Amino acid sequence: MTARLPTLHVVAENIPQAHFRAMKAVWEHGLAIRTEYDRKNSAGEYIDPPSRDARVLVEITDPFAEPRFPPTSFCEIGTYIAEIMGAKDHFVLPIDTLKTAMQGELASHQWPYTYHQRLFDHPDLDGSTVNQMALAVDRVAKTPYTRRAMATTSVPNLDPFLKEDVPCLREVQLRCPVDEAGNLVLNMTTTWRSRDLFKAWPDNIIGLTFMQQILAEQTHAIAHKPVKVGSYADFAMSLHIYGQDFKQVGGDAQRGLASFFDTFDEQTYIERALTSEDAKEMLVVPQLKELLSPRLIEQWKFPQSSIDLIETLIKGLESGRWKA
Repeated sequence: MTARLPTLHVVAENIPQAHFRAMKAVWEHGLAIRTEYDRKNSAGEYIDPPSRDARVLVEITDPFAEPRFPPTSFCEIGTYIAEIMGAKDHFVLPIDTLKTAMQGELASHQWPYTYHQRLFDHPDLDGSTVNQMALAVDRVAKTPYTRRAMATTSVPNLDPFLKEDVPCLREVQLRCPVDEAGNLVLNMTTTWRSRDLFKAWPDNIIGLTFMQQILAEQTHAIAHKPVKVGSYADFAMSLHIYGQDFKQVGGDAQRGLASFFDTFDEQTYIERALTSEDAKEMLVVPQLKELLSPRLIEQWKFPQSSIDLIETLIKGLESGRWKA
């Protein structure tokens, strides 16, 4: 049955290994299917091949095992960590403004959501908000075996009408089994409607697992017992490699471009990954400090709350309180 969307399962010990194995699985077994982002020429003909796409469950048994940072990254990871922790929530349009702009284009400084805003300040159409993650942490700290510590990014009365930028991340679940020593172990599971495996996946995982360690710290504060960071898993309903990226992933013999898999085997990919400490010193902390430069404070219109957050992230990383 050629139209079957395959369902794949990847298990890995660390983040770089998980990324390599997911790339290989989707490249070799993904379904060829068009996307809404495939480019066309002036005659309306596709110039990109169809993507490769699959439903994929990825489990990382220890997201803080070293090395932690995959060698391929397409964003400033320190900036992304700041964003996923809430530094850019002020760009999200108020719900009343969004309701009137749902069918139109938004300016670059007008965002319909951030993941952090939807999880920690989830909006309803009546203007009320709820901190879902605080409720989830409180629930899992008081009832570690609960299956109800959930948060969603979905706003069903809004998202289906947005012309662009519907959240890819959909849900986060926290669970806290107890290990042999009596410690709580905070496991995180996320679900995604759509995911760019080649360009977005590594940075998403780094950001969310950075958040996972902070949620473990918050759980400890309520439970009054040790809380370790456990496994991370995510299920993407569409994990894809875009056709426009095929020359980078699959190579181009005519242009002498090597493929991703010619450049890397699994061991080489892991060897070229960065440890948390190296990434902290080389990337994360310098990028966070750059965000506090007068130029970027003005560019991003950071309120004092965002500046305070970025300073807290820098102090937490430099002190060793949190791992990058």
